[in-house]
Amino acid sequence: MEKLHTVYGALTLALFLGHVVFSANAQEKKESALQKQLDLVAHQFKQWENGTASFFDLLADDVNWEVSGRSPVSGAYKGKQAFMERAVAPIIEKLKEPLKPKLISLTADDRFIWLHFKAQAKTKTNTIYENTYIWKLQLNDGKIIHAVAFLDTYELVQLMQNNITVMKKTIEETKGYIGMWVTADGHIRQELLPGNRYDEARGSRLSAYQGAYKVSGNEIFYRDDTGFTADGTFVDENTLHHGGYIFYKEVKDEKQ
Repeated sequence: MEKLHTVYGALTLALFLGHVVFSANAQEKKESALQKQLDLVAHQFKQWENGTASFFDLLADDVNWEVSGRSPVSGAYKGKQAFMERAVAPIIEKLKEPLKPKLISLTADDRFIWLHFKAQAKTKTNTIYENTYIWKLQLNDGKIIHAVAFLDTYELVQLMQNNITVMKKTIEETKGYIGMWVTADGHIRQELLPGNRYDEARGSRLSAYQGAYKVSGNEIFYRDDTGFTADGTFVDENTLHHGGYIFYKEVKDEKQ
C-alpha cells in the first residue's frame, strides 16, 4: 500500500509539474505573439512618422473601423475601402499637407493594442489642425481587423466645416432640406419629403429605410419606422453629413 501511495504521489506531482510547464509555455507563446504585434504597430507608426508609409497599410481588407463621437465622419465602417473613402479621404481633402503624427504611448492588454498619439497639419485655409487620438486595435495575422478611434471630435468638426460659407438663414427657416440627398457614388438616395417623412434607397433596394425626421436649425434628427434613431448636420445648403456619409442635394433639371 505504501508503494502504491508513493507511485500515486509521483504521478500527481508529474501531472502538476507538466501542467505548470504547459501553462508557462502557453503564456510565453501568448506574450511572444503580443510582442510581435506591438513591434509591428510600432514599426508601421514609425514609418508613418517618417513619411515613408501609411499606417493604414496595416488594415485588413475586411477591417471593421469605428470612429467615436459625433462628427461628420463618426460611425462604423465595414471594409478598408469604405473607411478610406468615407472617413479618411474627406479629412485629407481639407489639408494642405499630410498629417504629422507623434507617438505618445503604445501599450497592450490581453485583447487590445492601444495606440496614443498626436497629429497636426496645415489646412487649405492656412490654419493648423491638431488632434489627439487613441486607437484601440485588434490584429490577426499581421493585419488590423478591428479598431475603435477616440479623438476630439470638436476639432474634427471645426476642420470639416472650415471654408464653408455660413448660411444667412438656417436650413430649417429656408426649408431647403426638402428634396433628394445623394452620396457621391449614388449608392444612397435619401428623399426628405414634405410633412417630415423620409424615404431612403440603398443601391437597388428601394425604400430600404423609411421614417420620420425633424429639422432644428441646421441639425436633422431621424427616427425610422423600426425605432432606430440617428442625426446629421447640414454644413451648407447643399451638403449634409449623416451617419459617416456625405450627402449632396440633387439639383433637378428644370428643362425636364
